[in-house]
Amino acid sequence: MPRFALRFPFFILMVCLVIALIGTVTVISMPVDLFPDIDMPVVVVATFYNGMPPEQIEADITNTFERFFTLAANVDHSESRSLTGVSLIKIYFKPGTDANAALSNVANLAMADLRRLPPGTLPPVVLGMTASTQPVCLVTLKGQGLNETRLKDLAQFEVRNQISNVQGASVPQPYGGTYRQIQIYVDPLKLEARNLSLNDVVKSVDSSNLILPAGDVRIGSKDFNIYANSQFPDAEAMNDMPLKSVGNSSVLVGDIGKAVDSGALQYNIVRIDGQRSVYVPIFKQGGGSNTITIVNGIKEAVKHLVDIPDALHVSVVFDQSLFVKLAITNVSREASIGLLLTGLMILVFLGSPRATIAVLLAVPLSMLVCMMLTNAMGGSINTMILGGLALVFSRLIDNGVIVLENIFRHMEMGKPVYQASEEGGTEVNMAVLAATFTTAIVFFPVTGFNGVSKYIFTPLALGVALSIFASYFLAMTVVPLFCAKFVRFDPQGMEHEGDIDAVKGKKPNVFKHFLIHFNHGFHRMLDWYEKLAYRVLQRPGFATAVMFAGLAVLLIGTFPFLGRAYFPRTDPGQFVINVRMPSGTRLEVSNGYIAKVENIIRSVVKPKDLGMIVSNIGVYPDLSAIYTTNASMDTAFVQTS
Repeated sequence: MPRFALRFPFFILMVCLVIALIGTVTVISMPVDLFPDIDMPVVVVATFYNGMPPEQIEADITNTFERFFTLAANVDHSESRSLTGVSLIKIYFKPGTDANAALSNVANLAMADLRRLPPGTLPPVVLGMTASTQPVCLVTLKGQGLNETRLKDLAQFEVRNQISNVQGASVPQPYGGTYRQIQIYVDPLKLEARNLSLNDVVKSVDSSNLILPAGDVRIGSKDFNIYANSQFPDAEAMNDMPLKSVGNSSVLVGDIGKAVDSGALQYNIVRIDGQRSVYVPIFKQGGGSNTITIVNGIKEAVKHLVDIPDALHVSVVFDQSLFVKLAITNVSREASIGLLLTGLMILVFLGSPRATIAVLLAVPLSMLVCMMLTNAMGGSINTMILGGLALVFSRLIDNGVIVLENIFRHMEMGKPVYQASEEGGTEVNMAVLAATFTTAIVFFPVTGFNGVSKYIFTPLALGVALSIFASYFLAMTVVPLFCAKFVRFDPQGMEHEGDIDAVKGKKPNVFKHFLIHFNHGFHRMLDWYEKLAYRVLQRPGFATAVMFAGLAVLLIGTFPFLGRAYFPRTDPGQFVINVRMPSGTRLEVSNGYIAKVENIIRSVVKPKDLGMIVSNIGVYPDLSAIYTTNASMDTAFVQTS
């Protein structure tokens, strides 16, 4: 390989330039996330029957579906929740199952079993997601003079529609507030006096508030569609709606009550810093969506909202992309520090800036090759693959150092630079390849992992294996080529260029002076180590064996005292408190409990450390129940940042 590189230098140069160019573009365009994608498809089946109690939902809908879904292929396990009027079933499939096939399979089974459900059950809603589906941010809405009904209306029909166009974002229904509804409040005594019932009022509203097609009319060259629009323009107009005729007069809605522009019954309350409000969660779609891009797109969309009141304040909070950026920044910084220190050590030991550059060239190129291959396999930039690169950075340099040191050895033997580069690289070819395999083989057991561990740690192992094999190729080609073209070695151990002071007979510069003293101390340390090793080898008896055996036992004995966790302890700067009130607690009473919890948080957390408190109480019996942990009006969670 070194001989090929020296014979075709421009080919090697072009390969390196292609890696640098395409690799940089690949890194910029790759998905970025905190952790790798967990390829464990999850299908959610939501079925609604308004007003049915949870016990009946479980017996008549949830259990019926669960038994039928056992016919699905590649199912790992299923989980279900039965709420008031809502049945939620999550079906987890085995790793690697095609998500589209799983979704189609469950949807077909759900529709086939629909005839077994109680009459009046709405057709099930079947949605696909992943095992790691979590909101990447929250879009909060609040404003002076805007009640919860108005906020819910704006979130559902204005803000949600405008931010849902962000690429990769999934925007479910908003939480909090109450849906707008026209309520007719009636006086039962007035109803009885006019011989009416509530059912009469309901039938009159249903038959009067309509748009009916009335045919068409052809006038000249035009054909006009005619509609009979009897819908009421506002709630006030409903007070003049007739309910029945008595003689020559009619009984109107205003005679027995009053129509009010109000809201539906509230089942869910959202509190933002103590103020009742509304928020819209933003989830990441599958298919390599980029967390940072999604959050940035949501923030940009929020800045350009149209057709909303001036009093409405829309904010993006609990931004998960901040933690992704912080994690990537920390890993990159630590890797850069390690790379800098490693380069400094090479410079000190070899005493050649040009040789140091030759070795360090392998690191960014190897990293780019790793990213290109990872992207080709559908991977992303995440903390695990960056951790693998940080772990192997020093090992990437080792391959180049071995080749470089052997080239220098041949130069010290008096061989020309070109010959030394070819023979020095070829001589250690098999040794470097063996060292590369021994490092990569350590991560081979990762291929035997199952479940979540497989998807979490495989990118780390791939980051190490791909980059280290790339470094082998670069060490066998770039390093010998660089040495042959740019390194000019003096048999006495100095480069011609950069050693002008020594040539002129002046005192060595500060760096050369430092190298002289460092090499002197280093050789003294080597002499001391050689004497110690000689003594140990001369007396490999009881003392040496007992010392090393005791050290091994001591190290093994510390394992029971070590903590155990799937991930190291981190400080994300936020926490969630799940709260359960006494069973059957009304929503208004639960709101009072949560207010006390928020006050406790404010009393414990210092004001300078407290960012925002968002509480979610209760749950609506609609699609929003899929994305919340709340099960009823006596459950809630408090999210604090």
